[in-house]
Amino acid sequence: MNDPKIEALRGFFRIGMFIAVCGFLMIFVQPRDSPEFVLSVCSAAIGGALMLGVALITRLSR
Repeated sequence: MNDPKIEALRGFFRIGMFIAVCGFLMIFVQPRDSPEFVLSVCSAAIGGALMLGVALITRLSR
């Protein structure tokens, strides 16, 4: 039987991966001097931070 907290953390990790991958892919599409480029970099960083946070919480809770 799976722990509901672990399932929620898996969901957050998947959301973080989606945000990070989409932001990373958009970096290559947007012109470098546009606000959209900055937004893409920020969203990739936020997704990465969310994945890192979930990994740390999971590691510390064991």
